[in-house]
Amino acid sequence: MNSETKNIIAYKKPIFWMSILSVIGVIGIGYFLFANRNINTSSDKIVWADALSENEVKSIEMVLSPADRTTQYKKFPDSEFSSIIKIVNASKGQKVSPPDELGSTRTFYITTKDGVVHTYQNLSNTYLVIDDEYYRADKAWLNNSFRAFKGNASLPAGFFERVSGISSTYDLVKLGKNGNVLASLSSVTGKNKQLAEDIVFKAMAASSIDPAKDIASVDEYYMVRQILAKNNSKETHMYYLFALADGYYLQSDKEKSCVKIDAELCSRIRHAFQ
Repeated sequence: MNSETKNIIAYKKPIFWMSILSVIGVIGIGYFLFANRNINTSSDKIVWADALSENEVKSIEMVLSPADRTTQYKKFPDSEFSSIIKIVNASKGQKVSPPDELGSTRTFYITTKDGVVHTYQNLSNTYLVIDDEYYRADKAWLNNSFRAFKGNASLPAGFFERVSGISSTYDLVKLGKNGNVLASLSSVTGKNKQLAEDIVFKAMAASSIDPAKDIASVDEYYMVRQILAKNNSKETHMYYLFALADGYYLQSDKEKSCVKIDAELCSRIRHAFQ
């Protein structure tokens, strides 16, 4: 076939081929929109959130991070349920994998009358998190929906144990150079257990993380040993508090992560051994 014949064929068919491409494009766009609709709304978590009614709710609690210890928690009265449930019913967003970045959180713990505790969280005004399922949501909507809610109390003792169903016991240990044990408090209760829970929460809720520090040469530091138990299985986590020349630190041994903290937690754990 010579070039002139090819040009004639190419010239006579554009309308036909463009029509085919247009149909394929419309079908493709339709499929894309349909697929995204399914991603956004077919999740069991979104379905649950959209359908939640006030009659199903037994209690709603909130935990903020970061926040002062005395304003990181609130239990809402029944009269405020409706305003929170309206937000939950408006849930929307693109389902995504859990992000690497951390940040501030406002988390509602919604206990329904069947005894199930659901978590509903604003992560950094970027992600909506429902029962550990992540959605990239509209920042303005997240900010406007959550910003009016303020904490008014400290975390109640045993809060995370109650909402997770996982029992926790704690040991407090005072350590010296090279990890030598200087003193130990086992299966702590009361104020010391609350202190241990505050330390663990601080580590979990940290908004920024530094590489782990070498603490073997620190003259004096403290360890919180957390023992989690559920269904006849146990898991242990270690958390270390220590002071360096540039400030105070809390380090998670399991995660090998370190966060800078204020002096309060170190002061409280030091006082526990006096």
